[in-house]
Order: sequence, then C-alpha cells, then structure tokens
Amino acid sequence: MIYFIIVTLIIAGDKFLKEYFRSSLRGKHRKEHFNQSGEGINRVNAMQDGWRRKLSPRIEFLENKGGASGILSSHPKILKGISGAMLCFCAFVLGKERQKGRVSIAGIGYALLLGGGLSNFIDRMKKGSVTDYIRFPEFPVKKISNLVFNMSDFAIFAGIFCLLFRKK
Repeated sequence: MIYFIIVTLIIAGDKFLKEYFRSSLRGKHRKEHFNQSGEGINRVNAMQDGWRRKLSPRIEFLENKGGASGILSSHPKILKGISGAMLCFCAFVLGKERQKGRVSIAGIGYALLLGGGLSNFIDRMKKGSVTDYIRFPEFPVKKISNLVFNMSDFAIFAGIFCLLFRKK
C-alpha cells in the first residue's frame, strides 16, 4: 500500500506543479530565487551562504521534447518505447517487492522511479513534451547548471539513490 501511495503522491504533486507553472510562467523565462539572501552577509556564515546561493533554485519554464538533457528529442517514438519498457520493468520489480510482504528500501526506490517516470511519461504521451520548471543556475557543475528539472526528476534521482544504497 505504501508503494501505491508514493507513486500516487508523486504523480499528483508533479501534475499540480506542472499545471501551475504552465499557466503562470508560459512565455516567461526566469523567476526569482526561492531563497533570496539578505544584503549583509555575516562573515561566519559567508561560506555556508555561498553554497546556499549556489544551490538556490530558480523557477524557469521549459517544455522538453526529449529525455534527460533533451536526449532523443528527434526520436519521440524511440523515447516513448524505452520509457514504456522501463516503466513496465519498474512495475514488475515493484510487484515482486510488494509480494515479500514488507516495506524495503528497494521497493521505495522502485516506487519513486515508477512515480517519477510515469508522471513524465503521461506528460510525454499527452503533450509530446515534459514540463520542467526548476533550475540551479549557480550550481558548480556546469552541465547540471544548464538543466531544468521537475518534481518527477527528483523522485527518479531519489529512487536511483535508494537502489544504489540498499542492503543486498
């Protein structure tokens, strides 16, 4: 039951945020930081504040026709096929985890992957693109600072993290 709740909350939460940002940011490129820091920075907190600024997200609107970082954007049928196959695999493994009768880190990981992947897949099937809305422009790794994410992407990252660090 907990796995179903995780999947449902991710899909519902991401759908809400995507609709909100689609309606409020369409045509706008950038909005303010979530965490605006004040002018006077205390020297003791300067290093911490520097990292806070680097990790502070910006709200940006992007309709991504491809996968992560736009991969396969010119091959939507292949992307949909790969996504669908991976979702089926996650659902199958999650079903196996559920049969064990206990909650596991692996099960939570697959639920996060399934919820995030399914939310993006629904977007891709309905609109031909996925709405992304969070960017970290000051992130120290340039490749990451250029990407725009959504809640589902973070669920997928968290799912991968759970699977990498689960007990075997």
